[in-house]
Amino acid sequence: MDIMGKVEDNRDSYEKRTFYFIINPVAKNAGSLKIWTNVMEVLEREGVPYSYAFTAYKGHGTELAKEFLRKEGDAILVAIGGDGTIHEVANGAAGFKRAKIAYIPAGSGNDFARGEGISPHPLKALEGLLHSDQERPIDLGFYKTSSSEGYFLNSLGIGLDAAITQAVNQSRVKRHFNRLGAGKIIYLAYFLWKWATYKPDEMEVEIDGVRHSFTNVWLVNVSNHPYFGGGIKISPNAKPDDGVFHILVIHNIPRLKLLMMFGTVFWGGHLRIRGVDSFEGRTIQVISSAKSPIQADGDNVGVSEAFINMQQHMVKLVVQGE
Repeated sequence: MDIMGKVEDNRDSYEKRTFYFIINPVAKNAGSLKIWTNVMEVLEREGVPYSYAFTAYKGHGTELAKEFLRKEGDAILVAIGGDGTIHEVANGAAGFKRAKIAYIPAGSGNDFARGEGISPHPLKALEGLLHSDQERPIDLGFYKTSSSEGYFLNSLGIGLDAAITQAVNQSRVKRHFNRLGAGKIIYLAYFLWKWATYKPDEMEVEIDGVRHSFTNVWLVNVSNHPYFGGGIKISPNAKPDDGVFHILVIHNIPRLKLLMMFGTVFWGGHLRIRGVDSFEGRTIQVISSAKSPIQADGDNVGVSEAFINMQQHMVKLVVQGE
């Protein structure tokens, strides 16, 4: 498998645009490689000029994006993988004013594609990309914890959701479920485990300078996008281009009621339940009295304390549609 490659334009009539594909070869248990093969066939058949690279380790997508953009500041970076892949590409694009990003979903969750109306079918997503002449600026969230910092596209969470994410990411059986096309089952299994064992915490949440104190907190979620966790509509009203975060605090809910509430998060009914508080803001600081885990776009990024700041219209997204 070639790590990097380039194909020149062989069709004079094709609109001159530079596409750089960044592929995660292990996404969807290497199913992304078959998707990439199908994508290449279309690109070559239509005479589309492109370059590509495969990620080799965590964070490599960010490095590749930066490397490409230093050479071609107005390149379109196309992530092929899961939410982690587009997360890395967006982190690489942040700070490059002319950068544009796009996404062909090839993961198990694909929440970013779901929220953006990008087709879950890779070749339809590719068609939407190749025939799109529209782009729009979108927001990123900047985060800083005691151990890391970076940007997120979808959401940052501290508490139960991050504990579930951590357990899934460390699981040895995740790839077997993904191979069977049943990746969501493992999330459900770990949700039930953490639901039964997780201890709610006391947290201080400061939003645009106003401090709120909460007890028995299950989670705090700072959303830039409606979805997380493979289709959970955690913040139905969140939009990645409106310049504000939607913050959700779930607290003082009995364990059994929390389990019963779980079914409502797929359509947004949880927002009407007592103990689910929602806010909007641009600058947030969350401090946990215990070592509550923190996740950003499904990647565990620290514990206990996080600072989050809105970076409005940080990157441009090519509008693909269905």
